[in-house]
Amino acid sequence: MKKERLSLWYHILGLLFFFFFSPIAGAGGKEIVVKLVDIRGHSRIDKSILLARLTLQEGELFSVSKVREEVKNLYRTGYFDRVEVETEGFEGGVALYFVVHEKPTLLEVRYEGNEKIITERLKEKVSVRMGAFLDAQEVAGYVENIKKVYQEAGFYHADVVPVTQIVPDNRAILTFLIQEGGKTHVRHIRFLGNRIYTERFLKKQIETSSYFWLTSWLTDSGRYKQEEVDADIQRLRELYLNHGYLKIQISRPNVQMSSDRKWFDITFHLEEGKQFKIGKIGYQGNTVFDDQRLADVTKSKEGEIFNRGEIRHDITNIINLYGERGYMFANVVPQITPREDSDLVDIIFQVTEEETVKVREIHISGNDKTRDHVIRREIRLNEQEPVDTKLLRRSFQRLNNLNFFESIEINPRRVEKGWVDLDINVKEKSTGTFSIGGGYSSTDKLIATMDITQGNLFGKGQLLRVRIDTGERRETYSLTFREPYLLGEPVYGMIDLFTQVRHFNSYEERRKGGDLSFGRSFGEYLHASVSYSRQTLDIFGVQTSAPDLIKSQAGETLTSSVGLSLARDTRDFIHDPKEGMRHAISLEYAGTFLGGENDYYKATVDSSRFFPLWRNHVFSLHGRLGYAKGIGGKTLPAGERFFVGGINTVRGFDFGKAGPVTDKGEAFGGNKQLFFNAEYLVPLVPEANIKGLLFYDYGKAFDDAQPLGLSSLRQSAGFGIRWISPIGPLRLEWARNLRPKEGERSRMIEFSIGTLF
Repeated sequence: MKKERLSLWYHILGLLFFFFFSPIAGAGGKEIVVKLVDIRGHSRIDKSILLARLTLQEGELFSVSKVREEVKNLYRTGYFDRVEVETEGFEGGVALYFVVHEKPTLLEVRYEGNEKIITERLKEKVSVRMGAFLDAQEVAGYVENIKKVYQEAGFYHADVVPVTQIVPDNRAILTFLIQEGGKTHVRHIRFLGNRIYTERFLKKQIETSSYFWLTSWLTDSGRYKQEEVDADIQRLRELYLNHGYLKIQISRPNVQMSSDRKWFDITFHLEEGKQFKIGKIGYQGNTVFDDQRLADVTKSKEGEIFNRGEIRHDITNIINLYGERGYMFANVVPQITPREDSDLVDIIFQVTEEETVKVREIHISGNDKTRDHVIRREIRLNEQEPVDTKLLRRSFQRLNNLNFFESIEINPRRVEKGWVDLDINVKEKSTGTFSIGGGYSSTDKLIATMDITQGNLFGKGQLLRVRIDTGERRETYSLTFREPYLLGEPVYGMIDLFTQVRHFNSYEERRKGGDLSFGRSFGEYLHASVSYSRQTLDIFGVQTSAPDLIKSQAGETLTSSVGLSLARDTRDFIHDPKEGMRHAISLEYAGTFLGGENDYYKATVDSSRFFPLWRNHVFSLHGRLGYAKGIGGKTLPAGERFFVGGINTVRGFDFGKAGPVTDKGEAFGGNKQLFFNAEYLVPLVPEANIKGLLFYDYGKAFDDAQPLGLSSLRQSAGFGIRWISPIGPLRLEWARNLRPKEGERSRMIEFSIGTLF
């Protein structure tokens, strides 16, 4: 810009010289008329476009200030490095020629020296259009963007130098020369002014952490991020405000970089103040609900330590109470007033009720594949009915549980007084999966699984699955089809055809058959189903070392059975729950009167509960109890026995080995099962939905003669990594048998992986 200003003044001085000394000026400084205005030197920009930017017209009096303004106008286009003005006498006046020098156009952008950051990532931050004019200010902005990429990755002394090479036809090659340097990590985090909490405790409340050579390379901790430090200030404020310290003051931390630019030292300065308790709680502006009704949903109580987080929950509870009655736009603002010369604070919840709201129309967008009615039938609100925010939240859960969409937005849009339109925007994801998985043990070797599933067939919400399990010990082929809404009613129907072969040490088992089931929901959370199953079980290749139970059932038998199940499911997201529970009971009855050869009954109770903890940590408990028995003196078929052991029951054991086994270590299942699973999930990389897992399993299958009890249950514990992502599930778990018996493995690794097609 400085060069442009100097050039402009040179032109003006030349014009002044022309004005005072040119013969055309005439005697006595006669006024000069502009007879011609033209552009020279342009090649890529059309002259008419440039002339349209000029305001000086032919026939006007010559003015130095006007010429100066026209030069500025041409510079403002951003097309030119230099603009010069040439004049000459013309038809008794003056001709003005604006001579422009176009900036070079961009031919290519190159990156040199970047080893830690791939070029594609840098290109995302340098949005250059090839063929555009090269602008020095824009290039400076690109340099800053590249530096920001490096700073986000921890390279705070990366240097970026832009180099421009002019090639024929006034084109330019722009090269960013990058010196990456080393990473800058956080060395020390200190707190000054803290009396209530120790420095060690405060460090656990923030995301920024000191670099630790053993783990930081894996978790990417120990990096300095300005936005994270700003968020840490708010986390610390929340900590104090949630424990009654209303006067907490936290200034922007002092961040110092070491002289070698390898380390950051961060110091937080705090002024804690005194702790406050709640004095009086009151309500104003409420007419729909009386004070007592609002107090019933207010968890904060007089005399307790002030907790801002709990106050927020109280606000949410009051708003939800109004929302369930149609007051969708009700608002609650707490008036918090500390008493003078006291450690008490009064809270008045100021309620603005607004009017009740009804749904006028429901609009759905973003569903290129999924049909409108598939989405609409999951919406728990109807047009022309009052808005219920509880049902609105449930609608989101139901759409999310379909697992058809990458994102879901439900936006109530006010269209007139008392009416809203529900705008539902979804972003679809691939619902077809191709997954493989398996496990490994010294006895079963490698077990491989292939699963091809289309969860939203033809956009109708139907499921079609083909599954193949194959290995040295097991082969399974199955085909499943599920229609979630039969004839447009909330009744699902499912058919499952299968054939399975299991290879045991002393015998083999083959099953063929199919299941037909129907189910429906009762209310929002209760589900019931009825099913019919017909299958043949063939036990063959029986050796003399086989269990007596197996020898007695050798050959082929037909089983025909009916089943009933009842489940209550309040999980927020069934594919990756963070809160809620699921309780289920199922009964199966097989009898000869149904056309089969076996008589037995089988009952299973299953229960899970999920507890949300801090920072998206989740603790879950799961238990299952099962009992089966032959009827009329008949033996329970071997294929209907419970096999406990493996990644889905008690980890750390081979399939069925946490139950009855022969002297040679072969599992033959039990007629009873009982096992429990406790898991603790910790986000490792939240952006990618990668979680760490700690678990403890406790369970066993019991033989017919064994009593059901807790004392003999097998135990295992371990850790793992779990990834539930748009591209498929992944489980990698290491389990240790806490009390291995002779011949058992003490530890085992099991895995399951998948991807989309």
